[in-house]
Amino acid sequence: MQEHDSAALSAFRNEFTKKENLERNRELKAELLGRGYGVTRILGSYIENFETPKAVEVAEESFFVSNRKDDPNFRNEIAGLGEDFNQDSVLIVPKGAEDAYLLGTSPEGEFPQYGKEESVGALKMGDEAEFMSRVGGRPYTFSPKDINEELETYENLSRNSKMAVKSIVERRNKGKKTSQPKSWFEAMKKSKQGLEW
Repeated sequence: MQEHDSAALSAFRNEFTKKENLERNRELKAELLGRGYGVTRILGSYIENFETPKAVEVAEESFFVSNRKDDPNFRNEIAGLGEDFNQDSVLIVPKGAEDAYLLGTSPEGEFPQYGKEESVGALKMGDEAEFMSRVGGRPYTFSPKDINEELETYENLSRNSKMAVKSIVERRNKGKKTSQPKSWFEAMKKSKQGLEW
């Protein structure tokens, strides 16, 4: 978070079964790895009825994503995946982790509204909050030091895992229409991903 932009998102939705949500997250993870981002599994959560006697923590498997190659389209790519997986919002943490924000990714969403940013502040460690994540049971709001798992990258995957990621991404993108490629290289890249224009 200090050296690269990062994000947190999930593919979980209440209307799906646990099995369906795990499959959706598998597809999301493949999309993230296939785009060259680093991925770490985290337990994302929020507290319903925050700071009331009825407060209850609701958890879901999420992903911490590092823009380790400094892709200039990172924010838009993450927002697009949030929209594809019908998420209300995604968490964007700009390089340095000074002012993270939720970005609305659902046209039906109320908080934050679609395309709008809602600041959630700077790095906070060890404190529970309305929106937080847990690694190893320890809460954090934004803490690069609390992420003890090794960042998973496409390059570090086994050959079979790379084939699985490629297959999942191709299956998800089959028949999707994209913008006209601007160069021969971009056309080849889109073609390999199974995209049409």
